Amino acid sequence: MVRAMWKTLSGEPVVDLVQTVRGLMRRRDCVVHVGTDSQVRGDRVHFATALAVITPGAGGRLLYRRELGARMPALAQRLFREAELSIHAARLLEHRVGRRIVVHVDANSDERHRSSRYVHALAGMVRGFGFEVRVKPHSWCASRVADHLVRFVPAQSN
Repeated sequence: MVRAMWKTLSGEPVVDLVQTVRGLMRRRDCVVHVGTDSQVRGDRVHFATALAVITPGAGGRLLYRRELGARMPALAQRLFREAELSIHAARLLEHRVGRRIVVHVDANSDERHRSSRYVHALAGMVRGFGFEVRVKPHSWCASRVADHLVRFVPAQSN
């Protein structure tokens, strides 16, 4: 797995994630949302983890990290890896920023979707680490933001 550093949406490197997130939290009601999505391209899997610091009524700021890994043959492997990457990011911050952290999982509880088979296990995994969890259709940080980052934001050199 090739792990890149955190960046701002404009591509600027984030030297200290904790200090940067603290600096973005100007009010007590700020919430940190974390989500990861992936896309298979050839024999590799591209992952993007999005970290959104939201201030209700005042917008938010976005940080992200992209990673590259070997192709995973099963959907379950990718979904659990996505959750693992999001949990890792949340754990980096959990005791250092003093704010609510919500982990978004890119799985759908609607049984028409293949990911529905794993939604309870993924949500349980996130809750087991003590984080609030969101699944589709409420997991916008994974299913919208990280999805956009993994699909449309070109990889930049580190």
